[in-house]
Amino acid sequence: MPKRRSFDELDDAVEALLADAQAPPPNLPADAAALVRIAAELRGLPSAAFKTRLRHELLSAAAGTDAAANAGPPLLTMADIDARLAELAAGPSFAAQDLRAALTDLPEMTMRFLASLNQCTLGVSRFSTGSHWERHPAADELLHVLEGEVDITTLTDDGPVESFVSAGSVFICPRGLWHRLTPRSPVSLFFATPGEGTEHSAAKVPRRRSTPGRRGGQRRRAPRPEKTGYDIRAALNSVPKLTITAQTTHAEADAAFRQLVTFNKCGLFVGRFSGQSPWERHSGGDELLHILDGEVDVTVLTDGGPVHRTVRGGSIFVCPQGLWHRQNAPRGVTALYATPTPSQISFAEDPRAEG
Repeated sequence: MPKRRSFDELDDAVEALLADAQAPPPNLPADAAALVRIAAELRGLPSAAFKTRLRHELLSAAAGTDAAANAGPPLLTMADIDARLAELAAGPSFAAQDLRAALTDLPEMTMRFLASLNQCTLGVSRFSTGSHWERHPAADELLHVLEGEVDITTLTDDGPVESFVSAGSVFICPRGLWHRLTPRSPVSLFFATPGEGTEHSAAKVPRRRSTPGRRGGQRRRAPRPEKTGYDIRAALNSVPKLTITAQTTHAEADAAFRQLVTFNKCGLFVGRFSGQSPWERHSGGDELLHILDGEVDVTVLTDGGPVHRTVRGGSIFVCPQGLWHRQNAPRGVTALYATPTPSQISFAEDPRAEG
């Protein structure tokens, strides 16, 4: 029988502490015992959200630099960026990426690239000073503030729009519009950025040019951004938790997921569920799973056989375009999805056999 990893032992120990406030701290090796003692001292605090965040941080600390290394090196130069993009272009890795681990030891004003999603690159960054102006002519940009608060200035046809985005909220920078970020506090950020044709400017106000998308002499008018981010927790409060059974209807499933906004060819949804979903696939693009709380087992059917991955809270996973996949969350999961349309659904044992 293979020896269990200390990471797994710590995972079990933290779960046991959070499940039973009266349980004595378990015996662990010295390198993990200090982390468990902290959890034991704080487990009586009433906030479930705090306990969940504490668990994620302890597990990320236990993973150490290995998880950060799996996310690639910090990107300091254009050569670093080009090399990492070439790695991601080689094909899907079917890897779940822990965002907090990817932020570990990340220097100020640098980033890590984690995966590709359609025309976007997924990554994390950490900063406490303002950015230069930039704009993305190929597609919208998604920003999810993980920690801190930031003001985002967007230059629109009707003048600048000032938006405030705090931790736990997402923001969409419309295609082709100049924007810059000014943090109110140190910020940790998850992003989905379309790199093709991206422009940067150090000017006080960048020179106005036509918004990409001119057709027949008519310039496409970009939508105005929201003045605040889309608050994920507030959206979750408006939907019921779904327990998937054989009797679950399409209407019940649809009611359990709230669409926040449209992001390129995807709908951005939040929801909570337990149980096993039906098979699905998306011919219009890749799907992003961003697990906020809990964990989910994902199965993807590939030409080389099924791929199984467990995606824990604070992690992301990309289901490639056109591949059947399903999710199983026996203990429940809270997730943010970027789901392209159209989608196909199948309740067959193997959807590929349906032809």
